[in-house]
Amino acid sequence: MKRILTLVLFVLIAIPASSQNLSLQQLLTVRKKNMAEAEEYLTQRNWSLFSAESPTDDKYGELNFAYNKSDFNDKAESFLFLYFSGSDDYPNRLSIQVHKKEKYNEYVTQIKKWGGKIYDSYIEDDAFYKVYQGSTMTYVISTSTQKDNFSSSSTIYNFFIAENEDFKYTNYNRKKDKE
Repeated sequence: MKRILTLVLFVLIAIPASSQNLSLQQLLTVRKKNMAEAEEYLTQRNWSLFSAESPTDDKYGELNFAYNKSDFNDKAESFLFLYFSGSDDYPNRLSIQVHKKEKYNEYVTQIKKWGGKIYDSYIEDDAFYKVYQGSTMTYVISTSTQKDNFSSSSTIYNFFIAENEDFKYTNYNRKKDKE
């Protein structure tokens, strides 16, 4: 009986822990959706829209979401940014910020399973960047630390996702001047 109770307790704890963020496949699904579809998809998965910005001629628009955001400050378990243009000619871009090393490792492992190879790596503005490129997608991963008000620090992992062709025109592509 104790084993059954232990197993049930473990499952009840594990389910919320595994659903803390989206899988990499779900992120790619969100990236392909239009604004309304993306908002509905994320809201159904307990993400909250916290800001929106229209696109301009020289800047992508943004829909910004938070997962498990505090009611008292701007802290959250994860943040997701969907970047979109005012035209169907340009693909959406997506960025997600996570704070758990396990989620970072899950995403990197999946990128490698899908054939992603290191394209570039560099340090800029106190962050370490790794750029993985697959046959159709580029993943820019930045790792940095942030101090809170009590002088303790935490690691922040950010994943920027764009199509390979679109990546060529981003500020993350440090090789564009050499190509």
